[in-house]
Amino acid sequence: MGSGDNFSKFTILVTIFVIAIAVYITEPFFSVILFSFLIAYLLVPLYSFLENRTKHRRIAAAASVLLVLTLFVLIGIRIIYAIVTEVSTLLSSPEEVQLLILDITNRVTRIVEINVPFNSPNIISQINHFISGLTDTYFPPTKTLVVFLTATLPFYIVAFIVALIFSYYLLLTGDKLIDQILNFVPSKNEKEVKLFLKELDVIYSGLFRQHFVASAIIGIIALVGLYLLGVPYSSVLASFVFLLSMYPLIGLPGVYLPLTAYYTLLQDYNKALEVLIFSVALNALQDYYLRPKLVEKKGAVHPVMTILAFGAPLLVIGIPGLVIGPAVYGFLLALYRINLKLKEEEKVTLKEK
Repeated sequence: MGSGDNFSKFTILVTIFVIAIAVYITEPFFSVILFSFLIAYLLVPLYSFLENRTKHRRIAAAASVLLVLTLFVLIGIRIIYAIVTEVSTLLSSPEEVQLLILDITNRVTRIVEINVPFNSPNIISQINHFISGLTDTYFPPTKTLVVFLTATLPFYIVAFIVALIFSYYLLLTGDKLIDQILNFVPSKNEKEVKLFLKELDVIYSGLFRQHFVASAIIGIIALVGLYLLGVPYSSVLASFVFLLSMYPLIGLPGVYLPLTAYYTLLQDYNKALEVLIFSVALNALQDYYLRPKLVEKKGAVHPVMTILAFGAPLLVIGIPGLVIGPAVYGFLLALYRINLKLKEEEKVTLKEK
């Protein structure tokens, strides 16, 4: 065994060791890096449009990232304001909250006892005792929770800013990165790799971009509709509609069912019916028109694949699964489609011969 072989093995070992250290020290920012790639990929069409107009790559990238920053800041301020307002109300008058919960409980009990006979006074007494103990137990720790969120909020703000900075540079250098990757591909496989990357872009466009656009449109319609219906915090609820509509396992029912139940318990049946009708119509618009038009046609991704890609990984690995799941399933789908295309081309070539 020559010294050259020993040196090659030593180089490989050192490289693996350095890569392991790099992965270890980067692990806290793993989620940030993932979402940086997602933000950059979503912004590519806007970046390309602005670059064609301005003829300056840096201005186009900065404008795209600043637009995202502005939207998230406005939404974040509104959500934080709503949370602080409601939490302050709860902390200042826990007795009123307890009375409200007891009143709602009594109303639910009266509705149920019409159809289900049971010892109503005894059940109500047990429920009242349970709610009283629950309120006394969990309201004091709420103050600690508020302090905890206030202490951790700066970390999330910094992480978001870092993600935007990464996205800015990814927009500037993304095409060069792809060219550098292609330089490592053997010439005989370059055609297959380019076809694979093209197919992968089509699939990712359906799973990420078109999915995002459909959810954004639904969120805007929800904002207008809830505002016209006079629902408080319509912008906050519309933000939740936008976010949950990207998660197929929950979707819009995760917002409008609790909201309808809330107005029903308050005996505001007209508002509950209005919210339910509007939400069901919005859900039908999303599932039967918008998403099929955008995702299935342009991205050519089956709805079952979308549900599996976004749903399963989120349950297994948490929030990063929203990026990792569609990326992995989209990668596998692209491999499958390219394999089919190459086999079809082989069959055509054999027939011609």
